[in-house]
Amino acid sequence: MTPLDPGTALILLAAGRSERFGGDKLAADYRGRQLWTWAARAAEKAGFQHLYIVMAPHSSIAPDARWNRVLNAEAERGMGTSIAAGLAAAQAHDRVVIALADMPRVTASHLRMLAQASGPLFTRQSDGKAGCPAAFDSASFAELRELDGDRGARILAGPDVNLVEPAAADMLVDIDRRSELDAENAR
Repeated sequence: MTPLDPGTALILLAAGRSERFGGDKLAADYRGRQLWTWAARAAEKAGFQHLYIVMAPHSSIAPDARWNRVLNAEAERGMGTSIAAGLAAAQAHDRVVIALADMPRVTASHLRMLAQASGPLFTRQSDGKAGCPAAFDSASFAELRELDGDRGARILAGPDVNLVEPAAADMLVDIDRRSELDAENAR
């Protein structure tokens, strides 16, 4: 795809604790590759010129040189700290798209659409609520840098938030448990 505006960056959150999974979830095999690489490749294919991956100190994944590694020493405290760390690293950009490394079916076209929009834009989840992937302009950066603990970017989703439907519901598959990974690999 054509490269996206260099003022837009992608932040891939890959610093989770994997507690419900019971092991190193992102390094687990999903259809012949490590789970995290599926979301990473979608971001690469989308045309982002600036890629950031937020990792925990104990991470065993190994992104290549295209990715700016952001170490989140506070990862044990929750997703909010990873978003804040990613925003601190990407603060020179005008817009960021935040995606989750445990969503292997996210598509390049969906990430690209979020990148090319304006203002806060969330993906509509199956329950109708705002969720990831999501995109934000610099007007939201200060609030995102203040996130802490398990509070994610959804707290910025007010009653009039803009939501976009995923092209297919299965794009929202989010692997949290080993049984979910096993079910996906069996498909």
